[in-house]
Amino acid sequence: MPDGEGRLTAYAVGRAGGLVRWTESARSYDWSGPELMLPETRLLPYLSVARSPQGYVDLFAMRRGGSRTPVEIVFASQYQAGRPMTGWHSIGNPHTDPDQAAAVGAPVAAVDGDGAVHVFVRSATGGVFTRRRGGDGTWGKWTALPCKRVREGISAVVTRSGRVELFMPADKGMYVWRQEKPGGSLDRSPNLVFIARAGTASGTESYEDRVTHFWRDDVTGEVVAYRVPAPGGVDVAPAPLDGRTGQGPLALSRCDVDGYDCTVLAQTEQTGTLAVTAYPTETESAGAWWADTREPCEGVPALTRDRAGRLVVAVIGGDGRLSVSRQRADGQGLALEAWLRL
Repeated sequence: MPDGEGRLTAYAVGRAGGLVRWTESARSYDWSGPELMLPETRLLPYLSVARSPQGYVDLFAMRRGGSRTPVEIVFASQYQAGRPMTGWHSIGNPHTDPDQAAAVGAPVAAVDGDGAVHVFVRSATGGVFTRRRGGDGTWGKWTALPCKRVREGISAVVTRSGRVELFMPADKGMYVWRQEKPGGSLDRSPNLVFIARAGTASGTESYEDRVTHFWRDDVTGEVVAYRVPAPGGVDVAPAPLDGRTGQGPLALSRCDVDGYDCTVLAQTEQTGTLAVTAYPTETESAGAWWADTREPCEGVPALTRDRAGRLVVAVIGGDGRLSVSRQRADGQGLALEAWLRL
């Protein structure tokens, strides 16, 4: 994740507990780390990272608690790249019943253009709860959204204008909630009839406040892309992008490839390696040709751009080490440099 100057930081939950951080140099593409931050043996292996317009970062995780609250949602903040972080702070659990609290979903966080932090979790009964922290730092109460039979894997995207768009796969379709303007209320859009596999939804802004959503088809496992039509616009069916050999959600970014603005997709193959593809943004009809890099990858990979606009790819290998590669400046197509293991 880049800071205001384009300096990158990578985060992961450590295998021995706590948060592990790697930080890019301010003057070069060298990295420092791993640093063990905020030791906490009760953390579960999940992390959601939300960045504010000012460059502040909030990291949300799940922590095992006591008998009355078996799992609680916690967060820590970093206000400058490479600097110390705040401690873990709890925002509790939307459930008061211990059995339901133990089954709460993983938090997904986003920061809108007004600096408000929105946290979303799937409830134990298939609903969705949200909690909001205003610009003054005050948390509101947990609020239930009118949804049912929602599957794990909520996706929240923030556009460059600061508008949040929420995408929630369910057993019989998909829910879409969106802000019409930054800082506004989250309003429900018409439900979609498509069925996504649990834990596979993701999304990215593809053009001027327009979001492209991605997921895996529930039957075939194929990656598809879809954009919610504008009011009065034509609804186009999800576009197929192959990727059947992958699993879980995609990592997404955009970068220039041979002078074209392209959307880049990365996935973890079922064999445990990283595969990538790219196509001209919003031109899914061009198709997707996936290339297996053979680089070991556990969990979900990460994509972003560096201060020069080049694509950066990061994965965690089976040994728990971070591996990073970036787009070659002198190469044609989506050519990557040699992997750097940190």
